[in-house]
Amino acid sequence: MFQSVSGEAFKDALARASRTPLFDHALELSISLDDLIDEDSVIHEGDLKIAGSLVAPALCALIIGDLEVSDFVDLRHDGERGLFIVLGSVRCRHFVSDHGCCSIIDGDLVAEQSVVNGFSFSCLTVTGVLRTRLFLGAEALTEVGAGADMEYGVGYCLPMDYCDASKEAIRPRHGEDETVRAVVAAPGANNKPLGAETVAGLIRAGEPLFRLMPI
Repeated sequence: MFQSVSGEAFKDALARASRTPLFDHALELSISLDDLIDEDSVIHEGDLKIAGSLVAPALCALIIGDLEVSDFVDLRHDGERGLFIVLGSVRCRHFVSDHGCCSIIDGDLVAEQSVVNGFSFSCLTVTGVLRTRLFLGAEALTEVGAGADMEYGVGYCLPMDYCDASKEAIRPRHGEDETVRAVVAAPGANNKPLGAETVAGLIRAGEPLFRLMPI
């Protein structure tokens, strides 16, 4: 499925692949991960469809094509940093990032149930539209090129070309209080019921995220 490659081959494949100007802009602004790319990289060329879940196959992964995952994308990695690039759109039930993970999707991100990006030093860039039912993005940067549609959540997305974050923030339709009532989550770190680690644990355990009836 994935091919292990050298850092040079990873960068060459990325340079040769078709991508949008917004992606190039996002890549220019991202922190250099050249040393990490040289350490542990994989690529997949062509559309990728997975029945089940996709756990990050390496510290640095490049998919040249659309990614469709029937369950969840899990970007857990060993270490404090990671890189996940998709030159295409992503469709899944859940999209779960990790601490220090940089994800760039050159297309749309449609996660039926959740996007969990609220990890320290993580960043997510979607050059298209981000759509999901639950968005957790506090303490992390999430940028979108063509807007975001989020029903519940904590945190916000920013346009890729934003100038004033406080004025241009794109927030979920239902705020934190309503989200707490809608989502099944036990208190986690600092007694926060909607911490990224807590919700990610529910997803990995196959537990439901939403209550059947509001409380």
